[in-house]
Amino acid sequence: MVGVWELSKEESEIAIKKARVNDLWMESINFPPMLRQFFDLESDKLLDEKIEVLTALKEGKAISDIPDFYDVLELYPKEQEKDGIRTEAIWD
Repeated sequence: MVGVWELSKEESEIAIKKARVNDLWMESINFPPMLRQFFDLESDKLLDEKIEVLTALKEGKAISDIPDFYDVLELYPKEQEKDGIRTEAIWD
């Protein structure tokens, strides 16, 4: 059993990855301002992908050269509705 102030191995790994994501986010001046609102810093999902994307942006790679870029935009609506018809997100 894990004590009140101790983290399990999984919780510790998540905390370390989230800290890395937050550090990279602060250093990521190349992240498109219009898309920042769709990047969920609080989520525990896709942490490895977020680290890869933010690292690639920090290294100066173009969005088109980053395979998981749009996947890490968790807050972007996956489906849109226009005139009663559902459509996929704009980049699908």
